[in-house]
Amino acid sequence: MKSSRFKITPFRNPSGENVFRVSGTLDGKMVRKNFRSRGEAVDYRQKLEIEFLNGESKGQTVWTTLTHDQNRDAIAAVNMLRRAHSGKSLTFAVKYLLDHYRDSAETMTVEEAVKEYTSEKLREFERGIISRRQQTAISSEIRKLGDYFSGRIVGEIQGTELREFLETPVGRSKGAVSLKTWNNRRGYLSTFFKFCLTKKYVGEDPVLEVPQYKLKKARGTAETLSAAQAEDLMHWLESYRGQESRKGVWWGKPGCMVPYFALTLFGGIRPDWKDGEIGKLLSEDLRFDTNVILIEPRVSKVNEKRSIKMQPNLRRWLEAYPLEKYPVIPQRMRDMLLDVRTQKALGHDVLRHTFISMTVGAFRSVGDAALQAGNSEAVIRKHYLDLKSVEEADRFWSIVPKGEKLPAMEKREGRFVVG
Repeated sequence: MKSSRFKITPFRNPSGENVFRVSGTLDGKMVRKNFRSRGEAVDYRQKLEIEFLNGESKGQTVWTTLTHDQNRDAIAAVNMLRRAHSGKSLTFAVKYLLDHYRDSAETMTVEEAVKEYTSEKLREFERGIISRRQQTAISSEIRKLGDYFSGRIVGEIQGTELREFLETPVGRSKGAVSLKTWNNRRGYLSTFFKFCLTKKYVGEDPVLEVPQYKLKKARGTAETLSAAQAEDLMHWLESYRGQESRKGVWWGKPGCMVPYFALTLFGGIRPDWKDGEIGKLLSEDLRFDTNVILIEPRVSKVNEKRSIKMQPNLRRWLEAYPLEKYPVIPQRMRDMLLDVRTQKALGHDVLRHTFISMTVGAFRSVGDAALQAGNSEAVIRKHYLDLKSVEEADRFWSIVPKGEKLPAMEKREGRFVVG
């Protein structure tokens, strides 16, 4: 959608009345006029465009069935094609308009388009097409767009304006946004305007004018716990029961968080308890007869089935704290998980990172670790190889509840077995 010579902008009169102002330059003179409705403003803008284009026409006498106004409109349209250096005919342009144009493109505000788009993304989340995290991030960014361009027509937003929007600081930051943040926000805008394009709220995608930057991948060694830190955490969790309320009631019972941490630390299950793997795991997925944990497609982040070997120490934790009495997701999960992570300074994925690095360290198989974790071998090799020694990894896989001890074991096919 080409930028018009004449702009329509919301304006508040000194009297306090909200109007739509049409402004621009015609024959070297400034034009400025206010209208109560946007429809009236659009009609006036079209008249100004025709008057401008007709000003450059060379007249000649021809017989036509068109009215005077229709003839002026046709001349203006031909001039418009000529000025754009288009070789297309007026007939082609009209047919294209009839196939692609909708009146809503002139009236759809950014707020209305944002509301419709975020509702669409909510439906996608409810159908399992996108995750809660994706839906939340998308909605948050697009609502910022709606606030920034409040009162504007979505089809009139230009690429230069979107660049200014992306350059605005995010959150509490006062500095320039990072290139990674820029690219992420640009991606959200791109999907939004593609949605508007399919709805014919815009004539073209203005995000195409916004640069996307190439980034050098800088991910290095994954953050992990040592065997000693892991043991300290698990033994501390055996007595952890959250915080005590003013009425003397604790959030949970001692050990209530053990199954969650045992499965994420010794099973490497992705830790998002709201919509991730650990939140979708069922008790029947834990196969004590074959000592495996089945991650079905309905559970898996990548919608692919995989099998995790239930090592003897993980089995001991799950037997000492059975899911029938200690559910993986207990009451007040959000509060207790935040409390534990704060007290122990735990990152979001540190438990899973530790599982992968200890699996590679103990069994020296990148391929087996990749299959169990649901990652590619390249990722395992790049971020987890040689992080842990065999001795430390073996100590990690011997961590059991207090007062218990594993018998002598040996390694067979990527798992510990009683010798």
